[in-house]
Amino acid sequence: MLEALKDDYRILVARSGAKALELIEGPSPPDLVLLDIMMPEMDGYEVCRRIKASPAGNRIPVIFVTVVDAIEDKVKGFSIGAADYVTKPFDIDEVRARVRTHLELARLRNVLEDLVAQRTALLEQSEEKYRILADYSPNWEYWLAPDGSYLYVSPACKEVSGYAPADFFADSGLMERIIHPDDLDAWKAHVSSGSGVNSGPQVFRIRARDGNEHWIEHVCKPVSDAAGTPLGLRGSHRDITDRQSAEEMLDFLAHRDPLTSLPNRALFAQLLEQAVMNAERGHSQFALLFLDLDNFKTINESLGHSVGDQLLIGVSKRLQDLLPDSSAIARIGGDEFYIIVERGMSLPGIDLVAQRMIDTLAEPFLLDENRIYIGASIGIALYPTDGHDVATLQSSADAALHQAKAQGRGILRFFSPEMTSRSKARLSLEADLRRALEQQELRLHYQPQVDLASGQIVGLEALVRWQHPERGMVPPDEFIPLAEESGLVVPLGDWVLRAACRQIKVWSDAGLAPRQTAVNVSAVQLNRGHLVKSVKDALRETGIAPELLELEITESFVLADRDQSFRSLAELKALGVRLSIDDFGTGYSSLAYLQQLKVHKLKIDLSFVRDVTTNSGNASIVKAVIALGHSLGLEIIAEGVEEEEQARYLHALQCDVIQGYLISRPLPVDEMTRFMQTFRPS
Repeated sequence: MLEALKDDYRILVARSGAKALELIEGPSPPDLVLLDIMMPEMDGYEVCRRIKASPAGNRIPVIFVTVVDAIEDKVKGFSIGAADYVTKPFDIDEVRARVRTHLELARLRNVLEDLVAQRTALLEQSEEKYRILADYSPNWEYWLAPDGSYLYVSPACKEVSGYAPADFFADSGLMERIIHPDDLDAWKAHVSSGSGVNSGPQVFRIRARDGNEHWIEHVCKPVSDAAGTPLGLRGSHRDITDRQSAEEMLDFLAHRDPLTSLPNRALFAQLLEQAVMNAERGHSQFALLFLDLDNFKTINESLGHSVGDQLLIGVSKRLQDLLPDSSAIARIGGDEFYIIVERGMSLPGIDLVAQRMIDTLAEPFLLDENRIYIGASIGIALYPTDGHDVATLQSSADAALHQAKAQGRGILRFFSPEMTSRSKARLSLEADLRRALEQQELRLHYQPQVDLASGQIVGLEALVRWQHPERGMVPPDEFIPLAEESGLVVPLGDWVLRAACRQIKVWSDAGLAPRQTAVNVSAVQLNRGHLVKSVKDALRETGIAPELLELEITESFVLADRDQSFRSLAELKALGVRLSIDDFGTGYSSLAYLQQLKVHKLKIDLSFVRDVTTNSGNASIVKAVIALGHSLGLEIIAEGVEEEEQARYLHALQCDVIQGYLISRPLPVDEMTRFMQTFRPS
């Protein structure tokens, strides 16, 4: 074999296994080994195993040359790494063919392994570059699998969110929980399949682990392989909190007064334009108030601009406290302010709002331990009466302010003279009503209620009257609405309640008190949650039995704030106080809520009773209300009864109680006492 191969190859001979291993580990290892199996000291199998166990020999093909032809022996050789067998006696052409084949295979294998090693090295180098780019990027990078789990999260996530990559790997829903609730829907739409992807950056807020809020700019795009198979979503978060703060500061400086943080002239122009557009679309009204501080220049010159600045801050704070629901308060320069007051803001009349501003700003300001007094004048323009556009409204308000300052300062003026006159009358009446509450000018009159079956007096209604020292008796329909607008109805209602309970006590002690005495309750008392405490206090102070007191509530008042009203009425009923619905049938959704109200009586409005004998429509309504009330176990009272014919008709309809001039007009306490003492059923 040596003779046959020596012309084609350089051949080394090892006469033992140990020598063979020595050559393998030497500086010039062979490209192929022809190995006998039967050898002294170490057989061919052991030599082959050791060759294959060495780093150099692992890549060298080994061909056994042996007489062994048993299958199991060949399998044993292949199992320890042999590439082939040549069986003795051999055919030299076959040997040459096998040697050439295995040398070529070994060369190709080495080339491939070197290529794989080279590619692997390049891949590792590329991965290392990517890892460095991603791991050391200031942005928070991520790769999301199609199932929503994270395949990669860069370390920057911890710096931004406070959460480590492991937190996101363990909980794929963590991101949605730290996004601000107001931004969550937009985030879901942005990253959902086919929606928001590649549509540009999205900005949102997250709540970091330490509780701080961060603004994030996010971009993402779908990932797929060469065949187009989706591999998930690749995205990047960038912390733009500093940029956002800078932009907000620029916006603030452009649109806000830096001293008071109120809108400046530029922003207010936009707000006023929007108010005009809204009012035009909704066919509604609003008022533009132009407020100017009195004597501000004197304070600036005498006490310094620092004190003047503090004063302006204090003024803006008082205006905001007075109108907490209005964002349209602007400082447009110096000591001038614009205010938009809309009619739908649950506020009293514009004149009352303006006067409250003047009164509030007239109270002293404590600055640097100095009590500083300053006044204000206000000009008022109404949309659309005094202008249909921004420029005209501002001009009208400016003209009204000029009139106010010219006429003595510390006052308000409407652009329309007749509005100013009407306002002055209302403001004067409000001031008189405040004084009336303090100086006990109010009185209670009582109107009796008679049971139609027995003819006995079964109840009274307490009605407030105002004996003005100069105007005489002021009609209730003139001062009660004003009291409700100005908020005076709460102290007024408390006074009526206490006065009525004290009189019930007097009549009870004298044995004259009827079954109930009714007191009217306003919507303001009921919906502010103040009424229950007032009733408890009045009952405790007078010691009367709760069932002697009846509270009359208008149904439309109840429906204005249903939840609060229902709670208050339930508490009052638990006290033992009687409850009735006044003016029943004039409100809305009466039947829907009547069962929920849990009252004792229904009072038919006089507008239905007045023509009950001549108007078939009114008669049908009265008949239906009586039937409805009785079906619910309620007592029915008809008010405004003035004729015997009306009383007979109501009795025929099985109405329970009547009230009106047929029995008596409302009487002062002394006259009502005598009336009850002398009254006899007809």
